[in-house]
Amino acid sequence: TLEDTLFEQAQLIAGLASVDGAVVITKLHDLLGFGGMITGNLPVVRRVAKALDLNADTIVEEAVEKVGSRHRSAYSLVAASPEVVVIVVSQDGGVRFVAQKDGRVTYWEHES
Repeated sequence: TLEDTLFEQAQLIAGLASVDGAVVITKLHDLLGFGGMITGNLPVVRRVAKALDLNADTIVEEAVEKVGSRHRSAYSLVAASPEVVVIVVSQDGGVRFVAQKDGRVTYWEHES
C-alpha cells in the first residue's frame, strides 16, 4: 500500500540520517547523497524561512548566523539547486527538511 511504501522510505531515510551529515534527495525522492559535508561554489545564504505549517503558508524569517556549517551548507545547496530537498540531522537530535518554496530557502523542523 502507499502507506507501507511511505513508511519504508521514511525508515530508509532515517537510517541514512543516523550518519553524521545531511541526506540529499530530489523532490522525486532520488537519493543524491548522505553523511557528508556539502561544499562547492555555492551561494551564501544569510536568511531562511522557517515554515510554521505544512505548506509554509505561514513563515518566520531567520538569520542563519546561529546555525552550524551543516545547516548553512544545506541552505546553500538548496539555494543553488531548487530541485533538491535536504534533510539535516542535528547533533542535538533535531531534523530539518530544507527545500525551496516560492523561490526562497525554507525549512520545516521536526524535533525527535
